[in-house]
Amino acid sequence: MASDRFFVQLHREFTQAAEQLNTLDAAIGDGDHGTTMLRGLTKAVSAPDAMRAKAFMRASGGASGTLFGLILLGIEAHIDQGAALDAELAKACERICDLGEVEVGDKSMVDALAPAVAAAQAGKPLPQIIAAAAKGRDGTRDLVAQRGRAQYVENGGKGHIDPGSVSVVMILEALFSTEETP
Repeated sequence: MASDRFFVQLHREFTQAAEQLNTLDAAIGDGDHGTTMLRGLTKAVSAPDAMRAKAFMRASGGASGTLFGLILLGIEAHIDQGAALDAELAKACERICDLGEVEVGDKSMVDALAPAVAAAQAGKPLPQIIAAAAKGRDGTRDLVAQRGRAQYVENGGKGHIDPGSVSVVMILEALFSTEETP
């Protein structure tokens, strides 16, 4: 299976969810998370094989483009080169934590990604990896942001789900959707 199907599916899902993601982001950030993700994915779907994640990174720009691009690079390597998903997600999570100076509990995309990595490393199937990520995503509602714009809003964004964690779950769901469909 080539990564083009994955990126097309991801673009389709983010097209539908862009406004919802912008609304989530407006509560704790600058309100453009969905738009930023969609801009990167629009370029990714038209990029050549093995260049889609990099096209996403260039087009989406900013910190989120780089951080989400790391996940997409790993998934692209998994799909196109047969790289182990658990290792690729772990590598992305480690780099995101390092670059973003973030850890689990800081109210970020890592709160969804780290549990997904743990489930993948435990040999769980993709639906259980997604469930772990979704639980992490949902847990961000009660967290107080330690990094990013959300740390500056009232109560550090407590009471709001982190939009980056929502995107992590969406990315994994798109992967599952494309792996399940021949």
